[in-house]
Amino acid sequence: MTQVTLISLEDLLELLPNGEAARQVRQAYAFAERAHHGRRRASGELYIDHDLAVAQILVQLESDVPTVVAGLLHDCLLPHTQVDLQTVKNEFGGEITNLIKGLQNLYAYAAEAQYQKYQQTEAATLEEIRRAILTIIEVDIRVILIRMADCLQDLRKAGHLPADERRVIALEAMNVFATLANRLGIWQIKWEMEDLAFRYLEPETYKEIATKLANRRAERSDYIEGCIARLQAKIKELGIDAEVTGRPKHIYSIHRKMVRKNVDFDEIYDVQALRVILRPSNPTAYAQLPLKEKEDVDRTTCYLVLGLVHSLWKPIPREFDDYIAAPKGNGYQSLHTAVLDPETGYKLEVQIRSQRMHEEAEKGVAAHWAYKEDDDTHVSSSVQRRIMGLRDTLAALRDTDGSLTDAEILATEVLADRIYVYTPKGDLIDLPAGSTPIDFAYQIHTEVGHRCRGAKVNGKMVGLDYRLKSGDRVEIVTSKRGGPSRDWMNPVLGYTGRARTRSKIRQWFRNQEREQNIQQGRAVVERELRRLNLSNTYTISDIAQALKYKDEEVFLAKVGFGDIQSTQISGAIALMQSHLKPDDELRPLLQPRPTKAKGLTVQGVGGLATKMAGCCQPIPPEPIVGFITRGQGITIHRRDCKEIENATERERIIEDVAWGAESETFPIPIVIKAYRRPGLIEDIVNILRGQKINSPRAKTTTASSISTVFLEVEVTSLAQLNWLMQKFETLPNVIEVHRQRWN
Repeated sequence: MTQVTLISLEDLLELLPNGEAARQVRQAYAFAERAHHGRRRASGELYIDHDLAVAQILVQLESDVPTVVAGLLHDCLLPHTQVDLQTVKNEFGGEITNLIKGLQNLYAYAAEAQYQKYQQTEAATLEEIRRAILTIIEVDIRVILIRMADCLQDLRKAGHLPADERRVIALEAMNVFATLANRLGIWQIKWEMEDLAFRYLEPETYKEIATKLANRRAERSDYIEGCIARLQAKIKELGIDAEVTGRPKHIYSIHRKMVRKNVDFDEIYDVQALRVILRPSNPTAYAQLPLKEKEDVDRTTCYLVLGLVHSLWKPIPREFDDYIAAPKGNGYQSLHTAVLDPETGYKLEVQIRSQRMHEEAEKGVAAHWAYKEDDDTHVSSSVQRRIMGLRDTLAALRDTDGSLTDAEILATEVLADRIYVYTPKGDLIDLPAGSTPIDFAYQIHTEVGHRCRGAKVNGKMVGLDYRLKSGDRVEIVTSKRGGPSRDWMNPVLGYTGRARTRSKIRQWFRNQEREQNIQQGRAVVERELRRLNLSNTYTISDIAQALKYKDEEVFLAKVGFGDIQSTQISGAIALMQSHLKPDDELRPLLQPRPTKAKGLTVQGVGGLATKMAGCCQPIPPEPIVGFITRGQGITIHRRDCKEIENATERERIIEDVAWGAESETFPIPIVIKAYRRPGLIEDIVNILRGQKINSPRAKTTTASSISTVFLEVEVTSLAQLNWLMQKFETLPNVIEVHRQRWN
């Protein structure tokens, strides 16, 4: 574990790059020292010493000067300091003030999350917390770096705190910040944070592993030193400059491997391992190479040393990981191999990476976050892509037209698992899990995405809604002209898995002429009305007004842009349900709830009629209560209904009310017209079967080359009906799909 000693201001200043940086840090130190005035934290640590330690961590991550200054000032707004944001702004300017403000928002969220939430182990709850944190920091990743450094220093001093407080800090570190550090590739913080948190969360297990680790290290120290010298000499014979060290395994990492593989400590062969860090043999010549050539040199040298390791010791089958050809989602690159020494029977792990890869592994994107695109001399292309991807993702949280939600972007970009697929030329493409060929096309180039018309995966044609898997080789079929389909922007249809892809598609439509978008929007709305057989019932103006648009052209332009989806148009129709004819079979789909509560269970009262309250119109699965009326049975309200909250006769409220399990469906007739082709009916049946939609009546007629399929489908909602008809429309050879009565 990292040994941490008390740092002084002068020690910190020696780590800084220049005099101006030192001046700003001195100014911040003096400000923080005055503000805290010798006060101590609950752990007994002086506030100013804590601030210095946080700043030291940030300097070791090669953070920029404003981040280091903000690290010194991160707790300067506590009540005892009597300092406010305006004072900070007057003294240090807007950039540093914004970092401090972002930190205050994080601290406020942490106080609200409380102990109970941090100790949750459910993945959904933990992801909710991480997403909230990433949303709070908005576009500036430096805020999270400062908070990580603050949390790490709290962990270092947590041994002096009461057990409950120590556990809260450890839970927050393990469940939130260590995971975020991993996803940002900041291994230097991740490993120390996990080990310290594990020490406080499971002290007995930690102590047991630490003791065994120390004993094994003592037993094998001479052997490891011999391996280091042997490998170092062989590498030197090749004319390669390298540093070979023994790499003790982190305690929490050992514990996780023991749990994952269900083995004892003695069966973990890589507790002690070798790490090889390769340096350029001719640093001057290496520095003058273009980035691409530097990366090629690094890659070639790593594989050369890998061959040397395998010549010295016997490689263990299925224990080789190539994170250079296929980097981890956080950008980590290295070769990991496990080998057996036939002479001693010892097994050990060897990691091989270049100096550049090592620095990126230790500091992740933190070391280069502030780099400029026109000054990328020291930033590898993999880190550039990672930084720009994170910047684009976080910047999208400020999407001005509101078309992308925070949850959508964070779920599909920052926090998603990663997959790795190949281009026809063998280039590796990193995508979030759940991506489709369209996402792949836009990742290659925006224009490739716009002109995408089909895709081959592993040599076979697939649908554009196919979900890619790691190892797939993807080829995009393009056209010379044209653009994307509006259906691609609808996440319900599954053509895209990435919010960023949908944003690029939306921008393409936005860039078209306004008049063209109005025409496209008009066509979309008219198509929806025809599809639902409501063209004679509603006008475009009716729908615009229902969606609160006074200007019909503005409404149509937004539809044409893709800002308004077909589901919203259906929702507008639902708002106008009272205009439907009484015998129209869509009426029950559009009404919030039928008058009679089908499937409702009222326990403890028998023989009374029930109906839905018009004031709150409850729908499953909202919590509900019953209210005994005079002469009209029981009225069902939402539990949070104002009428219930304000009711004076509390004895008439029935708490024991629950929704029944029975789901209600409604038969809707639809017609599909298509050019005749083999397999059409099978495709239709597969869509119905996939969504478990029943079709009690069906028939097909053929005239000339046109097939007409009549279906009665049992759906639960208008949204499901719309989804179904849109999926039918996307089938090959289908001309149109609409609702129509038939005998």
